[in-house]
Amino acid sequence: GTGVGKTVVSSLLLGFLGKQGINAGYQKWVSTGGEMPEDLLYCLKNNDMEFDQEKLDSQVVYRFLMPASPHLAAEQEGREVDPEKIQQAFFRIAGQHDLLVVEGVGGILVPLRRDLLLVDFVASLKLPVIVVAHSGLGTINHTLLTLEALRQRKLAVLGVVFSDEEQGMAVDDPLITDNTRTIADVAWVDVFG
Repeated sequence: GTGVGKTVVSSLLLGFLGKQGINAGYQKWVSTGGEMPEDLLYCLKNNDMEFDQEKLDSQVVYRFLMPASPHLAAEQEGREVDPEKIQQAFFRIAGQHDLLVVEGVGGILVPLRRDLLLVDFVASLKLPVIVVAHSGLGTINHTLLTLEALRQRKLAVLGVVFSDEEQGMAVDDPLITDNTRTIADVAWVDVFG
């Protein structure tokens, strides 16, 4: 979902891959809430990578001003997300790296446009997925529904990473401990932390 920690996890993943000597790149298909994609800038800055204006349209294919679902943000500007344009950018930038980290936008069932959900576009490319979820109250339902939607479309789920919902939540909090264990057991999924 929105604000769950996808950007932080993407940035950490880029850093980890870089330390392993893997030439990893970053891409976000749609960014809403401003012309300059803060998620991209965060990932680049935290991994000592340079911002390159010439790569921007490949790294963040669509940028909309309204902080909303991609379909609505695009409509407010009289535009529409073209999956073919995203696919071309994906293959172009993927060809320049050993591995490409693609950060989602909102949750997996967010519409890129009124007739195309993010999950269906991911499925068309057969990309493996890491789910980023809140660790606190409500996560069992949200995370299990996300995993079910991914598996319904035969997508490979690599695992789940949990992020703290509230500042000061401790990893050993009984709620967090049980949430992570319950999701791992019920969904038969790896929990990476």
